[in-house]
Amino acid sequence: MSLSQPSRRDVLSAALVTIGGTSFNSAAAAAPQDGGATDAAVLAWKAWRAAHRRTLALCRKQQRLESELARTVGFPQAVLAADELPSPMRIASLRQFDELAADLPSLCARRDEVVAALRTHQRLWDDADRAIGYSATRQEEAAASVDEERLIARLFAADAASLRGLSGKLDVLIAVGADGAEGRHFPWPELRRIRRDVARLMQLQRHDSIGLTA
Repeated sequence: MSLSQPSRRDVLSAALVTIGGTSFNSAAAAAPQDGGATDAAVLAWKAWRAAHRRTLALCRKQQRLESELARTVGFPQAVLAADELPSPMRIASLRQFDELAADLPSLCARRDEVVAALRTHQRLWDDADRAIGYSATRQEEAAASVDEERLIARLFAADAASLRGLSGKLDVLIAVGADGAEGRHFPWPELRRIRRDVARLMQLQRHDSIGLTA
């Protein structure tokens, strides 16, 4: 476990915030225009947005609970002090100890001691985990993430019948595509420019509609 590495939810949320001018945060997206009220892609995008918010909320909750466990109980470990070691060493798993003992066979006699310490600390972690609901929240977050992925698939399977539906697809494409180092060289600036073009056309349509009804 590591608190320093961002999760997929963090990256996805940051991508949505930094896209700039996307319909995810724009007032224009909330208004039924451009035929979006009956566009299957728009409906799927709205469902994805709600699912994303739930997943992100659960991710933040489980990270907060993990931080609390790390602070109050500490990640399960055993502290091994031995003459063969330059300083006391934190052992996080039995595998780590066995790898160490392979290089320092004299430590093999301490194996049962390390096993007992790891089990004791793990029990403390598990008891605290059940008390605050950390693992239960992780399971909820995982299920919500699966649901979000299903909704993304539904969105891209739907035929966009409006600029608003196309805008929703671009929003999700940019957000999800930005998740991961493998997407660094993808043409994100070009996609964002296309998204801005779509937003501009939506705005022009809205102004034309207002002009016709004035």
